[in-house]
Amino acid sequence: MPACGLGVGVVWWPPLDALCRPGEGLIDVIEAEPEAFWIPAPSGDGFRSLLADALSHLPQPKLLHGVGAPVGGTCPPPRGHAAAFARDVAALHPPFVSEHLSFRLFRERPGGPAVAAGFLLPPLQSERGMRMAVDNIHERRAALGSIPLAVETPVSYLPPAPGEWPDGAFIAAVAEAADCGILLDLHNVLCNARNGRQSVAAFCAALPPERVWELHLAGGERESGFHLDAHAGLVEPELWEIAAGLVPRLSQLQAIVFEIMPERIADIGLAPIGKHLGRMRELWNRRAQDATADLPRRAPAGTLPLVPETWEMLLGCAFNGRALPPLDGATAAWWHAAAPSVALYRTLVGEGRASAVSAAAPRTVRLLLAHGGEAAARGMLAAFWHQSPPGYTAAEEARALFRFLAATHPALPGLAEAMASDAAVLDEVG
Repeated sequence: MPACGLGVGVVWWPPLDALCRPGEGLIDVIEAEPEAFWIPAPSGDGFRSLLADALSHLPQPKLLHGVGAPVGGTCPPPRGHAAAFARDVAALHPPFVSEHLSFRLFRERPGGPAVAAGFLLPPLQSERGMRMAVDNIHERRAALGSIPLAVETPVSYLPPAPGEWPDGAFIAAVAEAADCGILLDLHNVLCNARNGRQSVAAFCAALPPERVWELHLAGGERESGFHLDAHAGLVEPELWEIAAGLVPRLSQLQAIVFEIMPERIADIGLAPIGKHLGRMRELWNRRAQDATADLPRRAPAGTLPLVPETWEMLLGCAFNGRALPPLDGATAAWWHAAAPSVALYRTLVGEGRASAVSAAAPRTVRLLLAHGGEAAARGMLAAFWHQSPPGYTAAEEARALFRFLAATHPALPGLAEAMASDAAVLDEVG
């Protein structure tokens, strides 16, 4: 178990840098998502990290929060991922690291190649899903030099599947069997509760409180009738209240960390975020005042008719417009009831892919918008997404888009030049 007492932190992005200066006294620990600072190696084999250089001016201890290779799925991380992550660990010396208990890769057919799902997706909450996650955690720790590891409580926009383990019981079973920590993302738990899954109280009651090493706080937003874990703004009053009641029971709490997407920071403003950090300090000072008051545990229950491989194939194919695997009667009925959730995930995957290509191929996207307007550009992208699964990185997504456009719109004025310009930038940074 890592040493206690890191304190209040943020998931770091350059627009938050002014709040992270030691003289401000607001931030004790910096958390970063390593893969957001990776670029594919020029050889095409693995990744080159820019993270240590980006954080070199900040003296606070660092935590690494993985987003590119979650531990809840059957597909191994992409080639070179573990080595790149291990280099970041060696450079930044985090006391522990964390990974999502989700999956991001799937196979469209049994034995087929792993492809990106375009979004972090919820794992199969069953005995087999738990055992698979435990094996993945053991392998990841070994690849990173046996550093302590915590798993993040996942968000799911799906209704509970028939026979699946309750949300809190599943992550508790994983953490106990893997002997790892828990990153308790309270906003994820609140999203799940508001979207018809387990209540916050029942979820927290299932957790072993001594395994909770870190809390994440964030703001969300509404879309299509769902409460989204969008990291879109400030923490709402209900979440502050939940955290205030929970923190004094967490005897091994190491850090309380605020998350916000970088593109939302300017709209919110640094001053309100700074006030939030002050409230988080008050929370931090309340930790472990009642360390002996254990929360009651709840055992897992239920049997799912699916296996992890089929579960991942179902979600990955459905959310990316691919043919679905066959389903039994109970699962088919649940899937029919999940239609609004499936539509939401398809939207989220599309928005994520659009954001990736806009960032990695800005000249190409601007030309598409200028040529036919937003509707025509989105139509081209939709055709591309139907033909090609998501890329693992934004650079891979952009290069696949270049191939698609060169084959389908070779005569579009200015397109070849725009793609060549974007490709040259990708080659330079890669």
